[in-house]
Amino acid sequence: MEYRKLTLLFALLFAVLVSHAQDHKLAVADSTAEQLYDAGDWKQLISFVNNAVADNADSPALRFKCGYAYMLTGSYKAAISQFNRVLLKDPHNTTARLYAYYCNTYINNNSTAFYNASHLDTATLHAIKLSPFSLTDAVLESGIKLPNNHERDNGFFERAGIGLRLSWRLQLDQSFMFFKQNIFRSGYIDYINQTGKTDRQLEYYAKVKYSLTKNISLLGAYHYLHTSYRSNIYQSNLGLFGVKYDTRYVDLQADVNFGKLITKTLKQYDARVDFYPLGNLNLYTISKASVSNLSGAHSFIYSQSIGFKVLDKTWLETAATFGNQDDYLDADGLYVYNAIDPTKFKCGESVFYQLGNHALLNLNYFYEKKTDIYRAVNYNQNSVTLGITWKF
Repeated sequence: MEYRKLTLLFALLFAVLVSHAQDHKLAVADSTAEQLYDAGDWKQLISFVNNAVADNADSPALRFKCGYAYMLTGSYKAAISQFNRVLLKDPHNTTARLYAYYCNTYINNNSTAFYNASHLDTATLHAIKLSPFSLTDAVLESGIKLPNNHERDNGFFERAGIGLRLSWRLQLDQSFMFFKQNIFRSGYIDYINQTGKTDRQLEYYAKVKYSLTKNISLLGAYHYLHTSYRSNIYQSNLGLFGVKYDTRYVDLQADVNFGKLITKTLKQYDARVDFYPLGNLNLYTISKASVSNLSGAHSFIYSQSIGFKVLDKTWLETAATFGNQDDYLDADGLYVYNAIDPTKFKCGESVFYQLGNHALLNLNYFYEKKTDIYRAVNYNQNSVTLGITWKF
């Protein structure tokens, strides 16, 4: 019995000594981090805090300072990760919540930004001029498609869109689109007036995004198409359901598209990975793999993009899509590639320019390799699109 009491005494004494040593280690770490914070030595502060955490000296104060340093050095994804650690221990930390909101807006992750805004107090929301219901953005796009095929006229595309925040966790994006192209084909051509059959399409698109947690979002979309061609009218209805999961450097998304397009039944399964190696938009990649089932015909499509900042306020993005893109759905079902002739390969370049605090200009060029469905020959098509996005 005396032996057991002695063992217990030594165990308690050891626990007290370990706790004291841990408290001393944490106090030293906090003091050093405070000095680096006051000196504005952000890179050294990041390195020190990461080493301290690895050495089991961890606290919300250390995490906050590290997150602030990451934010000021532009590594927004890493900053968000640190602020989230703070909020796990101290969910009422308004400053960490506010900085998490800002960092998410800097990488265009509005759903998570608004999720954090929902936890801010009224005074803070008033100071940054945020409310649960508001316009978020407006978009205008205009494009022309130039086919190298004497039996295809130029195609024209227009889109007008608007984004709404319906509540802190629910967003709605809507777009109205128009596409027109004259199709010349033997037996359908008025050679005197050079007119053929017109492929004309009116579209409406709506997408909702709900923030389930700070890093999980649910997606739902609906796309209606009214197509007229050769005196026939087609009404198509498409839907999408998906889920997105954000991590420190990688965002993952899986979704399924389904519905009837013209006369065909369509199912498309997508898996997407967005990678931010620097934790911001200075360098990023977007990889997307899709399996399409079009009335029993299966296709595999792979899309790869890489974007980077080249100058102040200027970004470039290079993209390529491989596979049979017949009735392919892209950008969460926003763009429906159901032109008369299917695309077999597509690549291009986009330039983005930040014009002031609210306007983002973009100019896109794409080269497409297409197949004429009537003559079974390949031809090339060049497309140019100019757009502007206004963020409120």
